Amino acid sequence: MNMVWDRHVSNGIRELGYDVKTQTMAVVFPGGIRKFHAPVPYPMYAAIFHATFPERLYRQTVEGKIPTITSS
Repeated sequence: MNMVWDRHVSNGIRELGYDVKTQTMAVVFPGGIRKFHAPVPYPMYAAIFHATFPERLYRQTVEGKIPTITSS
């Protein structure tokens, strides 16, 4: 995977990563907890990154709705 990372997104989300080829989004929470979700359309990733409250948007659109995958 070739991830592009955005750091210091918010207090609840430390980093967001996105792989365009596999449409995989990585979310790093405080404490180093990482979750990978796929398939995530790029517009959804961009909306979360640019949101005023990215944790809320993540919970509403991704968490529990888009499958969590294991990284390779």
